[in-house]
Amino acid sequence: MDEIFVERIVKRKIDIKGMLLRVLAVVLTVLSLCTILFLGMLGVTLTILFAYLTYLVWAYTSVEYEYSFLNTELTIEKIMGQRKRKHVDEFDIKQAEIIAPAVSDEIKSRVGNIVTFDYSTGYGSSDLYSMITNTDKGTVQVLFNADEKLIEAMRHMRPSIVKR
Repeated sequence: MDEIFVERIVKRKIDIKGMLLRVLAVVLTVLSLCTILFLGMLGVTLTILFAYLTYLVWAYTSVEYEYSFLNTELTIEKIMGQRKRKHVDEFDIKQAEIIAPAVSDEIKSRVGNIVTFDYSTGYGSSDLYSMITNTDKGTVQVLFNADEKLIEAMRHMRPSIVKR
């Protein structure tokens, strides 16, 4: 049997908390610049520390998700600041009950009290898909942004559960 490999990277929308952290870090850096006149070297040190803090806040509030689909395994990795990569989760679509657009009636009827893992962009886009699957954590819903290639690859492996 042929191996099927599809990969996709999506950028997560910055939430309000991340935006506020970014604004606060920039404001603190600008204020510490003003203290150089009064505090001398201590002001320079504060400015350097707050500039580094701003860099860290900016990097860790910039999040992307990478979806890698190999045969029946959907692997999701989180990329922070376009540098640091962290393995988030892995799902076997052999265990999936359904993969369909998140707004479809089939998904809405099944999503009761199950746990939802949101690995999407955070925008209400038309490519938002939901997978309801059985894991060691129980039945979960996984939200992700799938393009046509990813859906076709999943459909090739499990045509009966992948809906458009």
